[in-house]
Amino acid sequence: MIIREQHLHVAKPKYGSRAFSTFMYFIFVLATICLFTVFNKSFGQIVATSDPVVERIVEVVNEKVPQYNGYTIQITAATIKPDLKTAVGQAYDNKPIKVNPTRFQNSVKQQLVNDGVSTLVINSSIGASIETKLTNEYQNAFQNKYLLEFRDQLPTYKMITYLVMLVTFVIGTLFRIRYHRSKY
Repeated sequence: MIIREQHLHVAKPKYGSRAFSTFMYFIFVLATICLFTVFNKSFGQIVATSDPVVERIVEVVNEKVPQYNGYTIQITAATIKPDLKTAVGQAYDNKPIKVNPTRFQNSVKQQLVNDGVSTLVINSSIGASIETKLTNEYQNAFQNKYLLEFRDQLPTYKMITYLVMLVTFVIGTLFRIRYHRSKY
């Protein structure tokens, strides 16, 4: 009789606690993966400078860059890739997005020289004013709403991710402890 009474007081393991804690740990791992990928500056720069992304951006920039007296100015991936990496890095660092236009300006000058425009014309005041306009258009291409919104919202999303990691780890651990204690 005493044995039966002792058997009645043994708590059964709470399997729901185990499943819920496993689910919490799964969410914790997903948040950690996001932290090391999407919210990581190096990863963002690699993705942003991948060939398909750069090709699309080159198309958009070439559509926006004005032409010079009938000469077609074409920006290449080699010109834009380092500047894109810089712009994305500045967005991750929550800094104003400003790229150095020297590579772009040299590319434009070289294209005009290749098309037969005299270096005297390129370096004249007319050429300088057109270069300024082209440079402004090029720099404005990096001031697009997607990159600016990303820059402004990144700190909030990182904070939410850290909070999710903390909460899911703590809740998962508490439910795991509850499960282990209920077994004994």
